Amino acid sequence: REVLRRLLADADIFIESFRPGVTKLLGFGYEDVRAINPRIIYLSVSGFGQSGPFSERPGTDGVLQAFSGFVADNKGPDGVPHRSNVLLMDMSAALYNVQALQAALWARQSEKEGRYLDNSLLETAAALQNLNIASKALETVGRAPPLVFPYAIYPTSDGHVSVGVVFEREYKPFMEMLGLHGLANDARLTSTQARFEHRHLIDEPIRAAIAKLTTDAFCDELIKLRMLHERINNYSEFLHHEQTRQMNAFLWHDFPEIGRIPLANIPGAARLGANAALLSAPLVGEHTAEILTQHGYSPQEIIEMQAAGAINSHLAVA
Repeated sequence: REVLRRLLADADIFIESFRPGVTKLLGFGYEDVRAINPRIIYLSVSGFGQSGPFSERPGTDGVLQAFSGFVADNKGPDGVPHRSNVLLMDMSAALYNVQALQAALWARQSEKEGRYLDNSLLETAAALQNLNIASKALETVGRAPPLVFPYAIYPTSDGHVSVGVVFEREYKPFMEMLGLHGLANDARLTSTQARFEHRHLIDEPIRAAIAKLTTDAFCDELIKLRMLHERINNYSEFLHHEQTRQMNAFLWHDFPEIGRIPLANIPGAARLGANAALLSAPLVGEHTAEILTQHGYSPQEIIEMQAAGAINSHLAVA
């Protein structure tokens, strides 16, 4: 605790992700930290927030995907709700946190004191899905926006393609390309809303027609029609696609403990590889001794604290 208080004296940001009240019990609640350094930007990250009946519950990505309605809304072709394998809530919370911290650092240039920031996975889930949630709210009062149809993932003879009739002008050429001339000219299907209401008439014929085509042949026809679409790639296909390679979206790097893996470049940031020291994430405690030395601790003090279990220093003190 004494070490942490010394580090806080000239720190810019303090981040904690305990359950509500834990840092206060440890003596490092916002008011405690603010007393040490009034200009500190203090960020609390939790699952369900700092108050409310669920605030004491542990919150993880999967828990908040379920709680927030995401899983219920993410039904597969089998009609069963599915969780995303991508850590949507965790990763999005991190991005929202960076955004909030950067804004707070900028604002502090003209402010005498720092500020308290609070983010939860619950709020992240709400912000991330705001469009979907708002659409559902309108639907419950009979004011739902028109839904685009057809718009789905369709199986071909050798894969799957995501395609949608987004613009009114696309429907007739799309249906004629599939050989569904009768449905292309059906008076009941002349608008987006009408096609959605009568989707039972056209869904199966579309699927049957597409299932006879190869993915390449279907995509070639969609390109001619200038329709929004894309084949369903797996991770390997995406990783090794020429477009991905041309964009230098990934840098392959050898990690002694892991092997050679692809690292995605962060959009808008400097390209990976420009600074070799930033390629590998530090091991736990890797820079402890270096940071403590910068804050006035002697090598002997660091050794003693390590022996007492007060700190975790991965590398031996020079």
